[in-house]
Amino acid sequence: MSPFFSIIIPLYNSAETLSATLDSISAQEFTDLELICIDGASSDATLNMIGAFKITHPALLTNVLSEPDKGIYDAMNKGIALTKGSWLYFMGGDDTFQSGQVLSKIYEAIKGSDADLLYGNVTGAVSHNVYNDNTLAKVLFRGIHHQGIFYKKNVFESVGGYDLRFKIAADYHLTLKAFLNKAFKTQYADISIAYFGEAGLSSQQYDWPFYSYHYKLLATHRAIDTPGNERLKCLNDSIYCCFQLAKQKQRLRFAWENMLFYIFGKNGLPLGTKARNLLRMVYWTLRPKA
Repeated sequence: MSPFFSIIIPLYNSAETLSATLDSISAQEFTDLELICIDGASSDATLNMIGAFKITHPALLTNVLSEPDKGIYDAMNKGIALTKGSWLYFMGGDDTFQSGQVLSKIYEAIKGSDADLLYGNVTGAVSHNVYNDNTLAKVLFRGIHHQGIFYKKNVFESVGGYDLRFKIAADYHLTLKAFLNKAFKTQYADISIAYFGEAGLSSQQYDWPFYSYHYKLLATHRAIDTPGNERLKCLNDSIYCCFQLAKQKQRLRFAWENMLFYIFGKNGLPLGTKARNLLRMVYWTLRPKA
């Protein structure tokens, strides 16, 4: 019989933190799950630790794939392809569940709902900042941590996997596609799910391509009507990211496609501002990279 949860962990040289992650999984009261570890050909003790875990926890179905990959989202896509569970959850090799009752609570919440995506609260492992993205505006404009999200498998069957064009924020991109798809029901549950590691890629780099496209994605799905300054901030941030891509000579065609949308689209910006943005974009495109 297929498990209820599939937990996917993309890994690469994660030996220093992996033990705590695995311990938090094995401590779960809810046991109808499978664990899928996608390793990017680690050179440390990561694989040895997984092997030892499988021996000491034979009742927990654990699958391992180790081979070079194209980054974390490629590994996550590989993990999706191997899943047999009804609901999918992703954690990093430095993330942990906040208690042994997390999966039990999520299971009960799912059983009492018709949601396709259920999400809760996460806490920074170092900062101890708590993130409860309990409104749609927070999710659409500020972001959401994938460690707080459980996806029904049919979400991936519909929207596809993670877009490898986005190296840092492909998880946010996929989650937004699910929230913006009217065929899916999303639900917030006030459950503390995970401590997430704060030394990951997203905390050290910025996904200029995705955020240059962020406002356009929302606008094309008619999801930009929100009170306050969230919409304008998102628009200005996306325009700024277009400038950065032009300045860095990265993804120029993509940056220009987004910028032209912001210049010619109806978004409330004055004509003079749009003209200045166009001139700045031309300037940064033509100026040699420093």
